Amino acid sequence: MQTIAFERVIRKDEERTYFTLPFEVPEGIERLDIRYDYPRRVAREENGATVVEEINIVDLALTAGNGEYVGASGSDRTHIYISAYESAQGYAAVPISAGTWQIIVGAYKVAPEGVTVRYEITLTEKTLRRFQGDTHMHTTGSDGTLSIPELVDLCRKQRLDFAIITDHNNYSGNDHLPVPADMTVLPGAEWTHYNGHAGFLGVRRPYRSPFCVNTPEQARAQIEEARQAGAMIVVNHPFCHPECGWKWGFDLAPYDAVEIWNGPLMYENENTACLEWWHSQLCAGRRIPITGGSDFHRPEPMRLPGVPCTCLYAMSRSSDDLFGALRAGHGYVKMSPDMPDIDARASEAMLGDVAPRGSEAVAHFTRLRGGDRIVAITDRGEESRVCPPGGCEMTLRTRDLEAKFVRYEVFRTIARGLPSMRVMVSNPIYFATEV
Repeated sequence: MQTIAFERVIRKDEERTYFTLPFEVPEGIERLDIRYDYPRRVAREENGATVVEEINIVDLALTAGNGEYVGASGSDRTHIYISAYESAQGYAAVPISAGTWQIIVGAYKVAPEGVTVRYEITLTEKTLRRFQGDTHMHTTGSDGTLSIPELVDLCRKQRLDFAIITDHNNYSGNDHLPVPADMTVLPGAEWTHYNGHAGFLGVRRPYRSPFCVNTPEQARAQIEEARQAGAMIVVNHPFCHPECGWKWGFDLAPYDAVEIWNGPLMYENENTACLEWWHSQLCAGRRIPITGGSDFHRPEPMRLPGVPCTCLYAMSRSSDDLFGALRAGHGYVKMSPDMPDIDARASEAMLGDVAPRGSEAVAHFTRLRGGDRIVAITDRGEESRVCPPGGCEMTLRTRDLEAKFVRYEVFRTIARGLPSMRVMVSNPIYFATEV
């Protein structure tokens, strides 16, 4: 956290004018707070009564490092804040760009002797941390039973940090997304066709032409339109047969990720089939990030937001940082918010990154239970360990000079008598082909 403090004396002859006070903002700032203070009122005794007089009134407004106007709060507040996902009323939620920001001072009223205004600016740096959320949910905007505000409230109860709304062939709700203080609600849509579904994520209007197409050429054009609009393309539940599997074929058009886990249980046939296909693609040398989404439509047993949830390591919960992490594969999918977590590194590389060939991969697991089995999987085999009774954290070290990647899974027996099942699947750390 960095603090910039300074004073500015406003003279009487500056009354009823505007001027700016510049300050420098470096790269990598998540949030900016501005506080200011000055003697606004004086009290005096008059005819046996205390009279309070307003002798100074100083307004506040702000422009960003790129020169864009951010907002104004007049003189009624002495503290405002700005971030990419949440800002004080009267100010736009914008990324904290590096550069010269400007406090706009409005000298509305100044005492004859002038006034000294004290400013304090706090810059909160971005830090890499874990966020968990749901990338695939529906509301009453299509065939869900909850409105967007109701769904967001349920996501907050599930302790999610972000939520992506993906109504079928419908993005009108993206113009009315709430901005809660403790989570980020992101725009999306699920392009829904008889031959498959795809998430178009991260933009309010991913396409302007009608969703309904009939040929592979038209489908390719639809996906390309969404890509050009800035959307992240995710192939959803591709092995969900016979109703909504991806029948277009994976070579139809470029995509950014595959939803390998749809709904609560990984052992469902379509999810395990997708996991096996994905692993085969990794072994063939492809690098495909994964997502997991509840495909929530209505509250029902085992079908809640965040079941499963996608966990991302990002520098903040802004849209840019979250989607940057999702595209890069900086994370993993787990059955629910309470399931095990992982932080894995090889050299300086994290999940989704490329490490030097032959690097030792170190994976640290938390939220484990006794009996959980942690597994490191490469294209050449796997290695596993079992968490001892009472254990809750474990570290697994892996080094294979010939491996193309290493990824991780956790297995748990959810209830007595049931088979052990996957409760976490990570993106890989890839290894460079050259030393």
